Amino acid sequence: MFETDESEPHPLLGVTVHSWGMSLHKLSDLRAGDLMIFLSVARCQSVSGAARELNMPASQVSKAVSRLEEQLGLQLMVRSTRGITISDDGNRILPQFTTLVQGVQDLDRRDNIETAVAVAAPSYMIIWCAPQITKALPGTRVRAIEMAPALIRTLAASNFFDVCITMAEERLPESWVSQHVGEMRRSCFGTPELYKELGPPPISIETILRVPFVLPVYNANGVYVPVDDGCPLAATQRTAGHEAQTMALALEIASVTKQLVFGPLMAAYPFIADGRMVEFEVEGWDERDPIHVACNVDRVRASQQRVIADAVRAELERLSAFHRAAD
Repeated sequence: MFETDESEPHPLLGVTVHSWGMSLHKLSDLRAGDLMIFLSVARCQSVSGAARELNMPASQVSKAVSRLEEQLGLQLMVRSTRGITISDDGNRILPQFTTLVQGVQDLDRRDNIETAVAVAAPSYMIIWCAPQITKALPGTRVRAIEMAPALIRTLAASNFFDVCITMAEERLPESWVSQHVGEMRRSCFGTPELYKELGPPPISIETILRVPFVLPVYNANGVYVPVDDGCPLAATQRTAGHEAQTMALALEIASVTKQLVFGPLMAAYPFIADGRMVEFEVEGWDERDPIHVACNVDRVRASQQRVIADAVRAELERLSAFHRAAD
């Protein structure tokens, strides 16, 4: 493993790398996001203050600074019962960090290279949220990607997307930060005609058990596999009706048959708006999922993270207001 010569400062950081006991291999592992987090801590003179500024947990800020200290072989912060201060080494290297981060941000500006933020979410979610994100980020090219939740979990570490919107707080890599932006109800949906036939709400479980459901399936190498849709009644407990691979297709089928669909209210909004479907209140059911926006802090600036989360939150509130008015 090669190391830099002790007498020559590193060209980016302006200090001698060998004197820190730091190898070129470790230098290549430095994250721009960690540098930006340290700069925020230096500005705020506080881990909690930086966490508020960056809109991330304080534990994530501490981990980033500790990781940076380990990779550089320097103590950047002095911790005491009175809080933290930036160490002499930290203050000495601070101007070089500022210059380095500024250079990275300059590369990301629209006048140098067109920026892009890839946002992944289930189809029924991305169709509502992507337009609001594009409006909130006028200087950024948004790449909207329809993706199943299982694929989001699988591909989060591959840099295939930078932001994801999920109906749960997914277990994502360390470089991702997630925040709760609202909730979405999951329920049963069917035609107004079927609603009248089943009688006044709430509908009993015994009645629901007699009604066929359009059930979700997944095509795995030519084999159709049942999918758990989160319904309080497992697929094996319900009367099986037609099958569909997407929620949108299941709703289309249910809108012309006397079958029910269980799923997120967000997916059913267009069908409710045009009168083809209504929500069925089932006795004892009140299924709700928290919605989270997660961002890769190495690829999405803190200011963009806040804008994206606010755009999704505002759209969820707008949809909730629409449904309340429809009721």
